[in-house]
Amino acid sequence: MRTVLANQLSNVRVVSTDGREVGTLQNITIDTATGELQTIVISSEVQEIFGVERDSDGDIRLPASLIESMRDHLTIQPPAEQSVTGGDTVDS
Repeated sequence: MRTVLANQLSNVRVVSTDGREVGTLQNITIDTATGELQTIVISSEVQEIFGVERDSDGDIRLPASLIESMRDHLTIQPPAEQSVTGGDTVDS
């Protein structure tokens, strides 16, 4: 797995593997006990993506498990079923 510094993630374009422009990566959340990436926080023009609506800050929070790859943009995989609950898990 490739190492990516957190400061390289700010304002990175986010697209889905099915070709949708999702938005711009604004932040990430990490489990401080394990160091595991938990959530990606996306600024987007759309009201919802993959069934997840904007939060009170106007951002969309998706589970990091949707990340497919990171190059000049972040690619995320849509969940198998269009349901992402609680921002932490994907129903499959």
